[in-house]
Amino acid sequence: MTVIYKGLDCLADKDDPEYTKLKTISQSGVNAWAYQKNYGYYVLYFGAVLIFLMIIKKIWFTFNDYSYRNTKIGGGKYNLSSLNKFIGITRLISYKKLPIILSRITGLPASIGTLIILISSTLFVLCYCFIPHFWYRACRGFGSPPLSVRAGLMCMGMTPFIFILSGKTNFISAMTGISYEKLNIYHQALGWGCLFLSLVHTIPFLVQPVREGGASNLSKTFKSDNLYQNGIPAQIVLGLLCLLSTRFSRKLCYEVWLHAHWILGIAYFALLTWHNVRGSTELDAEQYMWGTLGFWGFQMIYRALVKTSFFKPNQYVFKAKKGELSRLSNGNFQIIIKVETPYELNWKPGQHLFIRFVYGLSTLDNHPFSILSIPKQDSKSHIKLIVKPHNGLTKKIYNLIEDDDEKAGKQLNLYIDGPYGGINRDVLSFDKVLMVSSGSGVTVTWPFVEYIVDNLDKLTNMTQQFEFKWIIKNNESIEWIQEELINIQPKIVHNKQEVLENTDSSSSTDDLKSIEEKISISNLHHFITIHKGQKPSMSSYLQQVELLSKNCVIVSGTQSLQCDVGNAVSQLQRKVIKGEIDELYLHSENFGW
Repeated sequence: MTVIYKGLDCLADKDDPEYTKLKTISQSGVNAWAYQKNYGYYVLYFGAVLIFLMIIKKIWFTFNDYSYRNTKIGGGKYNLSSLNKFIGITRLISYKKLPIILSRITGLPASIGTLIILISSTLFVLCYCFIPHFWYRACRGFGSPPLSVRAGLMCMGMTPFIFILSGKTNFISAMTGISYEKLNIYHQALGWGCLFLSLVHTIPFLVQPVREGGASNLSKTFKSDNLYQNGIPAQIVLGLLCLLSTRFSRKLCYEVWLHAHWILGIAYFALLTWHNVRGSTELDAEQYMWGTLGFWGFQMIYRALVKTSFFKPNQYVFKAKKGELSRLSNGNFQIIIKVETPYELNWKPGQHLFIRFVYGLSTLDNHPFSILSIPKQDSKSHIKLIVKPHNGLTKKIYNLIEDDDEKAGKQLNLYIDGPYGGINRDVLSFDKVLMVSSGSGVTVTWPFVEYIVDNLDKLTNMTQQFEFKWIIKNNESIEWIQEELINIQPKIVHNKQEVLENTDSSSSTDDLKSIEEKISISNLHHFITIHKGQKPSMSSYLQQVELLSKNCVIVSGTQSLQCDVGNAVSQLQRKVIKGEIDELYLHSENFGW
């Protein structure tokens, strides 16, 4: 097996002067080996443009909210109708949701807006990778296949973004205001993109030697070229990272994935650095690794010193905090953690944190929980978490509490990592806030109720109305927030700005009587309406709601609930486009961290 090009054998005639001349021609212009490094820069530029647009978006909405508050307070005129209509059009498209079954089968993101960004990015990469020709050089001796070098450098261009987005605290979140869990889909997509490009990078290096001299030539090339040898381990590790990160793998063995992910991530970084450092410095491939290391390292140091209770420089440094654990109804339990000062820990409504329980080998496990409570500025605060046990550590801890004779439960030492997430707009900037949740999703929506109620007397609070809708399986779940309901009752009786609905699709008459007695005792019946029957249609509910000028919808719960609310809010953008309202903003939280 041999390849003849212009009368020359690609293997036998390497020393021929004509061969050298043809090699020089092959390496000229845009096909030059060194020119291919520009394709890595194109990927960097594309990512930078996306981030810049998100920064502009953040600045705009910050300015918009500020202007709206000032005009409302000062009696000025607020008129941004043309831009509001444009935003309404984009949200009409981006808020739509894929059918749940399609999202589950394909692993595609549920949000159409996210999907559009991923498709656009994929097309950009594919076009820049495959449209330029030629893919192979006439002979392997003329130099590396341009397609391989292009794909490899584009893969390197993605690498900094992968590692930056891997952090719960990261530069992109800091600049754009988009929390890490919402960016996680891009982290996963970039991983698969790198795996694909690494295969495109590898295949021509394998195909061309076989074409020119068969398997023996490939074996000879593989043994003589270190880049062939040290590139394979990095590719294997990247493949494992992607396969173990699929939804199926995470559900099958979540804790294995959790620990394997960061170990394999470090291994991949080390192996990829080894592969690039051993190559030519003319392509600047190793510079991507040093830049990545700088961002990645700073993020980890910042997280350790600012977000984790173990390393944060205060009176609890290197010490565990105490968590009071007690049982709740429906097989759940709560965790109460005392917070002495805002410096020790301060958080905003809708945020979550990670808890590491000091409990044998399970101390290595880190679990996310949404914070039900809000911080108190004039007194000591406490963190309240509602935990729904699943298989693994949370189930073990629930069994530990259940073994106690007293419902008060136990104390466990724990470490805090957080807070993270939350909404990047201030809900007090909206005239009306609608909060919809199901089950333990109330831990996301309820803090906004307390936050709005606590700020009712603030001059800068634009919120005139808010509605809170909670869908639960049975009435006992109200116990989760019963204390909070009692505490805010004196504040909302005067303002009458809350609507709290408990929709129960499976309650018996005895259940209803039981909860009505609780409500009567707590004097909460003025604010709770119990509906017996089917779960409410979110589309019908939102269509019937009387919207004001600027509106915010916050949803947390099951995927089906988020799908229904997302599609309903998407349709309601038509009111923005028609000029009936100024804005309808949607913030959604799920349990898929």
